[in-house]
This record gives sequence, structure tokens and C-alpha cells, in this order.
Amino acid sequence: MSRIRAPLSIEQLKEIQGRNDSADVRVLLWEVRRLREIAAAADELERSLGPRVGMSGLIRASLRVRLDGEPCFAIMQPPE
Repeated sequence: MSRIRAPLSIEQLKEIQGRNDSADVRVLLWEVRRLREIAAAADELERSLGPRVGMSGLIRASLRVRLDGEPCFAIMQPPE
């Protein structure tokens, strides 16, 4: 079982900011945004690489599972 908590939704992040709109919280929220943009780039790259085969296919499948669990991709389902 993973020790990492489930990802927070945009709404949850806004609620946190509303409860504590300090400079530190704003810095952390910008860091969350930066990391989500990296995840978005990884998502775009993985989708552009074609069929998943061999060892790299296993690695990409694992990445796909992790990306699909992120709230920024919850609405976007992979094409069938």
C-alpha cells in the first residue's frame, strides 16, 4: 500500500487556499501547478509514442496508470 495520499482536486486546493491564503500556501500551490504541468507533458509524450510493446511498453503502461490517477487527467480518458 502506498504511503502517498490520493491527489487533491482543484476544488480541494482552492478550499485550502481559502482557509489559509498565506504567501507560503501560494508558493506551494504554484509548485503543485508546476508539477501538474510536468505530468501533462509526460501524458502528451506517452500518448504520442504509439503502441506499448516490450519492456518500454510495461514502463509506459505503469506510467499511464499513474497519470490516469491524477485529477488533471480524470476528465480526459485515453482514446480506445
